[in-house]
Amino acid sequence: MVKRWSIPAGAAAAMTMVALCAASMQEPAKAEDEKAIVLRFPHEADLWDAVLGRDGRVHVVYALRNRSESGRGASDLFYVATTDEERKAWSEPRPVPTGERVATVGGERQPFVAVTADGAVVASWPSGGGIGAARSTDGAATWSPMHPRAADAPGHADTMTMVGGPGSLVAFAWTDTAVMGRGEDKLAAPLHVRLSRDGGQSFEAVVELNRNLLGACVCCTPDLAFDGSGNLWVAYRTSDANVKEICIARLGVDGEITGAIASADDWHLNGCPMNGPEIAVDREGKAVAFTWTRETVIRAATSADGGRTFTAARDLGNGSRHSAASGGGRLWLAWDRRGGIGLIRAVEQSGEQLADVPARAVLLVTAEGRPLLVSAAGPAAPPEGGHDRHERRGDH
Repeated sequence: MVKRWSIPAGAAAAMTMVALCAASMQEPAKAEDEKAIVLRFPHEADLWDAVLGRDGRVHVVYALRNRSESGRGASDLFYVATTDEERKAWSEPRPVPTGERVATVGGERQPFVAVTADGAVVASWPSGGGIGAARSTDGAATWSPMHPRAADAPGHADTMTMVGGPGSLVAFAWTDTAVMGRGEDKLAAPLHVRLSRDGGQSFEAVVELNRNLLGACVCCTPDLAFDGSGNLWVAYRTSDANVKEICIARLGVDGEITGAIASADDWHLNGCPMNGPEIAVDREGKAVAFTWTRETVIRAATSADGGRTFTAARDLGNGSRHSAASGGGRLWLAWDRRGGIGLIRAVEQSGEQLADVPARAVLLVTAEGRPLLVSAAGPAAPPEGGHDRHERRGDH
């Protein structure tokens, strides 16, 4: 059963007041406690993803273009992690075996990483219209292949994403070209979601999230976030008669899907922006924040009532990379700004700062609510195939 939320006229002003009231109820934080932590893993990389484990360690899966390959976008994948509580030392990089599912990253397509409650590491990556994935329970010494999408499934997974949740929850999502086009919009695609409750050892049935919602823009990567109860939140760019908007949908633990358009851009584009939204949700599933682009402008909006209503869009500036992340009871937004990364607390719309780190960085939030930006230490050539997408939880 699918329900649609409505976003009434005038709700933006009301929600802004709610956000301001919520901010006034919180104790003011010390500026130093909210200053971004900048963390660089000591390796060259083209695209990467990072995640915090329950023990506070940072786990990274990164792609390095295989310059000996003639195939466009062919990459080698590696896994590294911090080894101490202060995050000052890194493990030696270990290769992630891709097997027949060679990694084809670049532009909007990148690798992802998740860590389950028992410490298992799950890596995933786009692979020539399919999805590659593997799981390790011994610190990346060995990996077992996973199959979130059947190898013989019709069509292609044009863009894909993955996120970990409470316990051993892992979710995959991808836009699927098997049944392309709705009405006269050739770019509108189904958005498929598949859950695993045991860290990728088995999977539930594939869910077509937008069967009764608008079609997904096929080349814009969706974004996923779990709340503390295990409800999955999805942000994706729609394509309906070549109008691009952002839909925020929720797949509940009971299987019910709710969703509605949360932007109001009325952006007509006969093509694909190749830049998906980013979403963050708090543990209670009440505070929601998301970022997206309209043409060259990065925009953001928030909700304080579980996604029923959203504030009016706030323009953060020109750019292409942006992100949203949650942790420690806070939601943060990050975006390109003057050669670094601008940061702001999402719901309160305050705490703005500039982090001295290259724009391509992954945004995480520590258990104390402090923003953590993860980037590669060494420069690498930009991947071929479209512009550089923000690499997730930051520059994804």
